[in-house]
Amino acid sequence: MKRFRYLVFSLLFVILAVMPPVFAQEEAAVEEEAAVEEEAVVEEAAVEEEAVWGDEAAAEEVAPAETAKAPGSGMTVSLGVGMGLAHGDYISSSSGLGLLVGLPFSMPIGPLDVSVSAAVLMNTMDAGSETGASVTQIMVFGMAAVPGMPFALMGGAGMAGSGLAIAGGLGVPVNAFVPDLPVQVMVGVNANIYTALDDNIEGNTGGIVGFLTVGTSF
Repeated sequence: MKRFRYLVFSLLFVILAVMPPVFAQEEAAVEEEAAVEEEAVVEEAAVEEEAVWGDEAAAEEVAPAETAKAPGSGMTVSLGVGMGLAHGDYISSSSGLGLLVGLPFSMPIGPLDVSVSAAVLMNTMDAGSETGASVTQIMVFGMAAVPGMPFALMGGAGMAGSGLAIAGGLGVPVNAFVPDLPVQVMVGVNANIYTALDDNIEGNTGGIVGFLTVGTSF
């Protein structure tokens, strides 16, 4: 009887001594398996992210603010119309037509990607004693989409009439709101400063013009 009790106690001792390490091993194995599964999920997510960012269309869909390019950063040709909204000295009214060509390169300036465009504008103005005067304006513009904002900033300089012209403003690409349009449409406003519209008119003047452009890219 004593021998039997001894055997029972010995067996219990062995069980109690062995089971904790076994449980510890099983727990470690479970934790290791969970870590392996988590690592596999992370790797799979990284592969999917790389695949998405490798696809330009998918990247634009995921994060358009990160992949957006300035309007006209490719080769584009646009026709535009403008109407004077406010006028400076000796200008009573103005309107115009324009041809804009976006050049196929851009310049990174800080967080902005600045595209370059050339424009020829044919303005009709009532200025001073001139009624219905035709003023040709040749400009070089820089344009940059503002990250995270639905508009682009623009600025340019060139010749207008008999003097210089400086312009600055902003444009809103309609395609950002209606992406299925077959052409590129932009509306906006420009402020212009003219140093000499005509040899017969002295003094600087200017005006604010609202515009609409419709174009396509190559």
